[in-house]
Amino acid sequence: MGQQQLLLLVLSTVIVGLATVAGIQAFSESQAQASQDALTQKAVSVATDLKAITSKPTELGGVKVSNIGTNNSPSISDVADQLGLSGQTFDAPGAGSDAQCKLTISSGTVLVTCVSKDATNAIQVTFDPGSTPQISTSTGKGDVTITPKNSG
Repeated sequence: MGQQQLLLLVLSTVIVGLATVAGIQAFSESQAQASQDALTQKAVSVATDLKAITSKPTELGGVKVSNIGTNNSPSISDVADQLGLSGQTFDAPGAGSDAQCKLTISSGTVLVTCVSKDATNAIQVTFDPGSTPQISTSTGKGDVTITPKNSG
C-alpha cells in the first residue's frame, strides 16, 4: 500500500510540474502576441491620425504629406508634433519593454515602424496619401492594406 501511495505522489508531482511548464509557456506566447498587437495598434493609430491631419485644409492645421521634406511644407518632426508625438521617435506604451516607433518619409509615403523586444516581428505601417489614400501594415506574417473611405 505504501508503494502505491508513493507512486501516486510522484505521478501527481510530475503532472503538476508539466502543467506548470505548459502554463508558463502559454503565458509567454500570449505576452508576445499581446506586444505584437499593441505595436500594430500604435502604428495604425498614428497612420490614421496622419490621415486625419492630411484630410484637413492647411488653413485649419492640415498638412500636405506629399510635399513633406520640400521647401513648401513642414518637416517630419513638425508633422510628429502636430500628431501630438514627442519627435520622430516615440514610445509605444503597452507594447512591451523598449517599444519604440519611428516616423520616416520614403518616396512620398510616410512610414511608421515599430519594434519591441517582447514582440516577435517589427511592424511597418505605410501611409500613402495619393489620390486614393491607403494605409498598409507589414509584419513578418503577411501584409494588409486598408483603403479608408472618404467622408462626405
